[in-house]
Amino acid sequence: MSMLRQDPLTGRWVIIAAGRSARPNEFPAQTRDKTPRTDCPFCPGNENETTDEVWALGRPIGQPANGPGWRMRAFPNMYPALVPTDPVAPFGRDEGSPDHLFPQAAGLGRHEVVVYSTDHQASPAALEPEQLAELLTVLRDRARDFSQHPDVRYVSAFCNHGPEAGATLGHPHMQIIGAPEVPLLAVTKTERFAKYKEDHSQCLMCDMEAAEREAGTRLIATNEHWTGYAPWASRFPWEMLFVPRRHGASLARATGEELNALAEVLAPALKSLFAFHGDPSLNIVIHSATIDSAGQDEDSSSYHWHLEVLPRLSRPAGFEVGTGYTINSAVPEDVARWLRGERG
Repeated sequence: MSMLRQDPLTGRWVIIAAGRSARPNEFPAQTRDKTPRTDCPFCPGNENETTDEVWALGRPIGQPANGPGWRMRAFPNMYPALVPTDPVAPFGRDEGSPDHLFPQAAGLGRHEVVVYSTDHQASPAALEPEQLAELLTVLRDRARDFSQHPDVRYVSAFCNHGPEAGATLGHPHMQIIGAPEVPLLAVTKTERFAKYKEDHSQCLMCDMEAAEREAGTRLIATNEHWTGYAPWASRFPWEMLFVPRRHGASLARATGEELNALAEVLAPALKSLFAFHGDPSLNIVIHSATIDSAGQDEDSSSYHWHLEVLPRLSRPAGFEVGTGYTINSAVPEDVARWLRGERG
């Protein structure tokens, strides 16, 4: 079976081709090395191997910073993609090159790591709802802090878990980056949200969430504040999308009650995913409005923030990178049924 589906949030086309999951594969996915290490910079006791922390939870009152006793800590990335102070231009440009053909800007911004477990062998699925809620709260508070930086226009919180997802260290952690320019995907989504609101006087994501909840065929989990489902045009096998039911522009504006409720639906969904696939590589990505638009009144902003879980169970090949199409061998309706615990 093969079918084309279009993602309403981006306009991207996806090919759903269930039969491709049975094709021969001589190159299995890399798996995360969970062997305990004494030299892991994120493990307790090695705090001197990271930059000075900006946030930590768990230490008894009076115990010094940058030492053991924490259960979660955040600190600037030692190898940042963007830096908070004016960098010296490291690459330069040929003299006389026209600016309109080769634009450039200083790499200003913020880049932090959030280590959310002291256990080197843990994974996102190991977090209980209360632990996951605590992590989401830290990410929200760091996003609020980032948004005050004069050079930050967009904040991205994400997890690279496992080698196929881009992780370079096995110890469980998340990252948060504040960028000086708005990424193309955020621009595209912002434009599509705005166009839908102009045409329909409604929020695109609110309408999608209501439709998914009513249909139920791709529904994974739901509660008073959140709906989780396998997206209609999922790019990745076993992809999940979690949408807050209250219209809101960004993670930074989420309430504690909403983050607790997100953890209640996200934690069991991750456990189900890992029960099926062992310890798969995956990305968790939180999408928020730009800093400028997020500062608007929540009711007037057309953007609606959301969280994606993107398992890396397959690799993009020439057709995908050459065309922008993606090919997904897992039918979203089947994925949702399996994640709900229905095996029939």
